[in-house]
Amino acid sequence: MNGNSGRSMAQQQVQAGVDYDQAGIDFVLTLERPCMDHLQFLVERASESEGEFCGHALMASCPPAPEPESEIPFGHGPRQNGDAQKTWDLSKSDLSNLLDLSKRLDLDGEITPVMAWGMVLGHPRFAELKLEDFERMSHELKTKIRCYGFGAVLEEFEVRDVLASVFNVKSELDLVY
Repeated sequence: MNGNSGRSMAQQQVQAGVDYDQAGIDFVLTLERPCMDHLQFLVERASESEGEFCGHALMASCPPAPEPESEIPFGHGPRQNGDAQKTWDLSKSDLSNLLDLSKRLDLDGEITPVMAWGMVLGHPRFAELKLEDFERMSHELKTKIRCYGFGAVLEEFEVRDVLASVFNVKSELDLVY
């Protein structure tokens, strides 16, 4: 048994200077941003009696089920034009639940933003990543996101490529210093 086995992940995160749970939430929400323009419309339409299913159910930014608006725990986040847009308030346990649920999806080479975060978490060199690395990856990957009406997806190889790029830069920097 090693000395770290009794520590919580939160304690290890503080020591590393990164709140990995919050970094994951930010990563996923950044990748889901392309759906934000139409997500609220779909949720509201799904709550009508003759409304259609939302189709974005396994996204971090989507409420789990249509509910009366007064009961939906929406927050407000900044948009590029300065307007506030409603977004689902996502807790760290919600991200973990979505990660578990996403393991059941088979999207034939495509993955959701939550699944992309799972790939980042599962990388053998994950502990080397800093906050700026997560930000760089999410900003590079958000240009690869597509929505076909059921939620944000991207190609799995795109995540592998971005991870490889980040770790190649880290290796090159290690050689310089």
